[in-house]
Amino acid sequence: MTNAQFGELPLNEESAVELCVYSPDGKTVAVGLDNHKICVYSTSDWETLWTSKGHSDILTRIAYSPDGNQIATSSWDYTVQIWNILTGDCLHVLDGFDGGVIGVAFSLQGDQLASASHDRRVKLWDVKSGECSHIWIGHTSTVYGVAYSPKGDQILSYSHDCTLRLWSTETNKCLHVLRGHDEPIENAVYSPQGDQVASASDDHTLRLWDVLTGECRHILRGHGDYVNSAIYSPNGKQLAYTCGDHTARLRDAGTGMCLHVLQGHTNIVRKVMYSPQGDMVVSASDDKTIRLWDTTTGVCIQTLTGHSGAVSSVDLSPQGDKIASGSKDKTVRIWDVRAGTPSRPVSSGHTGVVYQIKHSPRGDIAATCSADTTVRLWDIQTGVCHQTLRGHTGEVIRVEFSPQGDQIATASYDYSARLWNVDTGECTHSMAGHDFTIWNMAYEAQGVQLASTSSDHTVKLWDVTSAECRRTLTGHTDWVKGTVYSPSGNRIVSYSGDRTVRIWDVETGQCYFTLCGHGRFNALLYSPQDNQIAAADSDSTVRVWDVGTGECRHIF
Repeated sequence: MTNAQFGELPLNEESAVELCVYSPDGKTVAVGLDNHKICVYSTSDWETLWTSKGHSDILTRIAYSPDGNQIATSSWDYTVQIWNILTGDCLHVLDGFDGGVIGVAFSLQGDQLASASHDRRVKLWDVKSGECSHIWIGHTSTVYGVAYSPKGDQILSYSHDCTLRLWSTETNKCLHVLRGHDEPIENAVYSPQGDQVASASDDHTLRLWDVLTGECRHILRGHGDYVNSAIYSPNGKQLAYTCGDHTARLRDAGTGMCLHVLQGHTNIVRKVMYSPQGDMVVSASDDKTIRLWDTTTGVCIQTLTGHSGAVSSVDLSPQGDKIASGSKDKTVRIWDVRAGTPSRPVSSGHTGVVYQIKHSPRGDIAATCSADTTVRLWDIQTGVCHQTLRGHTGEVIRVEFSPQGDQIATASYDYSARLWNVDTGECTHSMAGHDFTIWNMAYEAQGVQLASTSSDHTVKLWDVTSAECRRTLTGHTDWVKGTVYSPSGNRIVSYSGDRTVRIWDVETGQCYFTLCGHGRFNALLYSPQDNQIAAADSDSTVRVWDVGTGECRHIF
């Protein structure tokens, strides 16, 4: 493209551009304008191939045929029109609708077209003849869109009536009605494998559905006033947690009384941590800042600025005098707590988002893991990266030091966990066994065992010397988000997308208690006294349970 910069489309239109779609081969671009016109351009020289005003009302969708030779356009003028992409000839005007047409989609072979309309109907059209071949009736309100499955044997429709429907293109029957959303569904898509459908709704949830059974497998929340992270103070008397309203809160762990609402961040607060002395809380936010708070007064002591992207991870040194932060700006910063300024130069080196940062037990090393598939070890005093750990084939989303600090465990989207020697940077073991992504890991107190949690609904306990899986804990019916060992090491607690927390015996694998809540748990921790656990819930509560009885003691 001569005289064009990446990210620009050097075209001057006579009206606002509402739609812009590339052809499958990238050789043309079709543009829908606010004045109801359609313009098609050649991407080799950005010359106009043709301009036509065939519709008499707002354009809602442009869809290319799989071979790129035709486009279908839908409009609020109650029609769908099919165009020859080279000549601009209108081949067919598909009418017979009783309302505006909002969505269109070509079949994989391009011989069939599906339409979604305000008249609550889904229609199938023969592209060659322009004839309507079938009408599906079932939705009770506007149908917003349609999509063909990857195999072409199904069509998905989604509607203002809060439901999705799966239709068979072979038998023309409705296979499933997917119910569960509380508000209209704005978009829905098939997975590339065609075994799952994802739907997005005005009810602030994303739902994942099993195409074969029509069952909802997952409800992904977090767009409202949710609880995202929670932690106990070192003495176990106080609890800090973050909320979706851009605040963090401090509560008395014994009575559940709210002590302070920490206000000041202007975007989502991702994490909170206590200082070793418990007199300060550190919060990290998507507003690109880190804030330090006095736990007695709830006053913000310092705001650390410098990152140019959301702060995705933060960690305090064991001494409490240094803070390490990782950001979506692909940098790591190390801050002096007393001065409130970076004590070391910005540590850049990762070429992807930094997901997590952890200090070694001695506090002399910081480990970072990144979307660039690597783990880096940084010298806290000099800010220099002295080891880059390579081996994972997917984004590395979790890193943990062993209690002794001589070993690191990492988890990746490549479905594996790895163990590394901190001194040499050598990968000593690769632990494969989970069937899906590993989300969390935890060492037990002595460092001889490692627990991992996964989307495959299991928790696995590994011997860190041999890397053998000693036990697989089964019982959860959805992905297991995280796990934590009790301070004594004889129990382990897991929390899952199935809305339960489970307490397990490490030696036997027996599940002592299954603790139920009202939402999906986002974080969990043991009290230092080993007698209770606290879990942050997506229903905007924190629940505290008695470990010995399994009873819920408090709901904050």
